[in-house]
Amino acid sequence: MAEVGADVASHGVSDSPCESNDKLITQTCSKTPYPSQCVSYLKAVDASKDVRDVPGLGIIMAQVLVLKAQDPKDILFVLLGVGKRPDIQVQLKTCLESYSFIIKTAMPAAIDSFKIGKPRLAEDYANTAALVVSKCEKSFNGKSPITNENNVTHEIARILGAIAKQL
Repeated sequence: MAEVGADVASHGVSDSPCESNDKLITQTCSKTPYPSQCVSYLKAVDASKDVRDVPGLGIIMAQVLVLKAQDPKDILFVLLGVGKRPDIQVQLKTCLESYSFIIKTAMPAAIDSFKIGKPRLAEDYANTAALVVSKCEKSFNGKSPITNENNVTHEIARILGAIAKQL
């Protein structure tokens, strides 16, 4: 912990490391469309307490998005496997592909974009994730079997995009 304190002190911040981090999270999240949810998502991840900059918070939020996107992906996979609703199989498959893209392609690329100092790319990937989730929901006329999960994923993607936009 002394090492973290020394790092904070070297930046001229007089607050304790925890207070400094809380301020960073609060200030960053205040510039997103869902400030209180942003704070909750970030603080729920233990590693966020060691993050000292906005790109680091962006990486954490992208990781949160991957974790939260897994639930709807799993639900879609089960619904497709059961095959009891042939009338919605095409929409289910399209949504499953969207979630697979978010988890396997978009978010790893967003994380890499933060790491190499290309936040606009991270913002683009976040916006694309929000778009494909919205399209998934719209394909069911707003009444998909994963409406709540789509809403959460969309919310996190919008938060991530807003974090990236701050850089």
